[in-house]
Amino acid sequence: MKADVQINTLLNEYAPLLARVAATYEINQALQDELIQEMSLAVWRAFESNDSSPDVAFRGDASIKTYIARIAHNKAVDHVIKEQNRKEVASSESIDYTQALSAHKSPDNSLDLMAALRKLTLKYRQVLALQLEGFNQSEIAQTLGLSEDAVAKRSSRARQQLASLME
Repeated sequence: MKADVQINTLLNEYAPLLARVAATYEINQALQDELIQEMSLAVWRAFESNDSSPDVAFRGDASIKTYIARIAHNKAVDHVIKEQNRKEVASSESIDYTQALSAHKSPDNSLDLMAALRKLTLKYRQVLALQLEGFNQSEIAQTLGLSEDAVAKRSSRARQQLASLME
């Protein structure tokens, strides 16, 4: 029962982080909610698995925030790949909000930023999303399994691409 309370506490504490990560990768609110549920389940399983499978368990090598962010970003990447591979044809009622947002300059810069972030490739989107969450270069490298030099290069390239998209 104590483990359940700790997981609930963790999920409540990091719910805003999970929501922001989901919003970075998915524009559709229903799919964002689904993605948040998938992330939450993955976090719960990761902390529950401490006894049964130490390979994937939290070992304390990084902060809990970094560990949860890594789980969230991995789930988000899986989600994006799954959605890209989906063979279903969108109905005529669906709207491409990314194009709608970028077609006109919104007075809300945060909407423009999110639309531009979603246009970046995953490797660049991940680095910028983590930077926006306040992670430093070392934490981003740990989260993504990259070297700090690779993170610096991706960050620089991502900012350049983002700047050109925001013009």
